[in-house]
Amino acid sequence: MKKLIALLLAMVCVLSVCAGCGGGGGLANGEQSQQADNPNEKVKLSIGIPSNALVASYKDNALTKYLEKEMNVELEFVEYSGGSEIGTQIATNVTAGEALPDILFGITLGDGVINRYGKDGYFRNLAPYFQDREGASKVFWERIEANLSDLEIENVKRQLVNADTGGVYAIPSMETSLVDILDYQVWINTQWLDAVGMDMPTDIDSLYATLVAFKTKDPNGNGKQDEIPLYGSEAGGLGADVINYLINMFLYFNDRKPFNVDDNGKLYVPYTTDEYREAMIFINKLYKEKLINDAIFATSQTDLQKVTTPAGGTALAGIFCGHLTLHATKNSAVLDQYEPLPYLEGQTVVFNDNTFRRNIYITQDCANPDRAFALIMKMWEEESSYRIRYGEFDVNWTYADQGAVSDCGIPAKIKILNDPFAQPNACLWCDASGTLNVYAEGEAAQMGEESTAWEKRKSALHAQSRANADAAAAENNPKYICPTLNFTEDEAELTTSARNACADYMKKSRTDFIKNKMDPNNDAVWTSYVNQINEYGVNDWLAAAQKAYDRGTKM
Repeated sequence: MKKLIALLLAMVCVLSVCAGCGGGGGLANGEQSQQADNPNEKVKLSIGIPSNALVASYKDNALTKYLEKEMNVELEFVEYSGGSEIGTQIATNVTAGEALPDILFGITLGDGVINRYGKDGYFRNLAPYFQDREGASKVFWERIEANLSDLEIENVKRQLVNADTGGVYAIPSMETSLVDILDYQVWINTQWLDAVGMDMPTDIDSLYATLVAFKTKDPNGNGKQDEIPLYGSEAGGLGADVINYLINMFLYFNDRKPFNVDDNGKLYVPYTTDEYREAMIFINKLYKEKLINDAIFATSQTDLQKVTTPAGGTALAGIFCGHLTLHATKNSAVLDQYEPLPYLEGQTVVFNDNTFRRNIYITQDCANPDRAFALIMKMWEEESSYRIRYGEFDVNWTYADQGAVSDCGIPAKIKILNDPFAQPNACLWCDASGTLNVYAEGEAAQMGEESTAWEKRKSALHAQSRANADAAAAENNPKYICPTLNFTEDEAELTTSARNACADYMKKSRTDFIKNKMDPNNDAVWTSYVNQINEYGVNDWLAAAQKAYDRGTKM
């Protein structure tokens, strides 16, 4: 498949030399024709969208009708088959010179493909719209500034703009969440603490002592040594990364961002530092003493549920990392034994970036790009974001009662009447793209009587977990945190080999350090590890990353 896509993209490059070859041919030097937009005139806009079996009809649909009325448009839909094949389908349209829909919606193509199509004129350059902060893109900037942190906003700006051309070739979709943003969420069995006579851990030493007690003192009282002191999985999904949780007791470490930033704004490699080595030594010790086990490397979401909230009703885990919506069995009474574990002394907190997706494009075949952009900005409005996620107003959702509070304990903005998102319906497109979806997990929603006691408690636990994280981050996180870096094509080409080799070796070595296949206590072993990272070209990668960091963005 990769070879096929590469071949098709190569053909794109050839075709782009020929201006106007067929309805979908790229225009020379990125020229783009359009007609002046008269908002009083109804226009037709075609939308290419991944087909979804839950959507009874895209045309006869409450969301479609709302947008058509509000924007004075008639929408027509071109359905693409979903999955990884969608990029190939679009590439086939392009290479055949076939006209593309006016808008491609909810389609992830990858940065390289997006930038190539943008440079070659198949996707319109939307930079002038985004630069018009008080006009065309006002709602976009107002909503991100009201709902995202400074670092998240910087990430958005860096990811919007092509580093080579300054062009903007995609409109993003984003969402925020109180709990989804946490790289690891940590829960401790307080009944076990009482059973072993321990206080809540506050530092690394007391955490270690607690784990030993959980392993040796039969805190679940069943006469078996079946307790798992510390549990989680780097493969288990959102919130479950117990390895990152442990590493961040020693230094700030986000394995999706390869570099840290010092107080002088200089990038450095965190996984060759003395602090990282100390983290490996500590986790290696936990592994050798069976306070953690092999499950942390491969356990799935379902497997996590079997340990965090076992069907038999006897708790098995003393401390676990996980997202309670994903990694705890709904309505299990075992969860009643757990509370959020406060962050330890000096521990840093990793927040996932806002879920920024470049997945909406206005194509060069669109004769009314002003209206097309305005349509997407309409979808970016707060009310539209509720319609996109929750369905029809006053049917599926309405505004919250005055003074209502959500299950997470924050002021409720909307009341859920009947959530259709994962059900067959004709009121939305079953895709939360095209907007900023704030509180994506429903944290600011008034749930009503249908919210069970278990769900209310789960939400309260999540809210406390987030409060703990915010407090720890304010006290312990570094002054600067590396944003998403936007490389030029030349920088990306020069550093691809080093990026891949270093990342793969770091991940493999981390597992080997923990399992004692490589002894982190051995100076010679550690030196060899650092030397290998250097040989893979990490310093060249670091130099390019520093340029990208310093370059920032003019958006």
